[in-house]
Amino acid sequence: MLHFANEQFERSAKAADGNVKSEHLDAAKRHPLYRESLAPALAQLPFELAHVWQCFVQMNRKRQNGMMVNPLSSLDILAWQLRYRMRLTAWEEELVDQLDAAYIAHQNSSH
Repeated sequence: MLHFANEQFERSAKAADGNVKSEHLDAAKRHPLYRESLAPALAQLPFELAHVWQCFVQMNRKRQNGMMVNPLSSLDILAWQLRYRMRLTAWEEELVDQLDAAYIAHQNSSH
């Protein structure tokens, strides 16, 4: 799942011209001279973990930002669970923390 998340974070990053990188990739694929690269296929989201990814995406939209991207706090995660009346298990919360760490690392890296 972390491979899938990292690919999603990379595709959603801004390119130098301000557009999202996935827009450039999609435009290139529409070009008549485009040749599919020999790169490995994109990672797939495991069906069994799709609900955790959806939870993270929802939490990520409510993230507090200051000068930098702030990590999701335990209170943020708890508030999300209360709002949606959904209790995450310990391993699901750990996975959300890992996704959050990957997201922050991607945001703080130079693309």
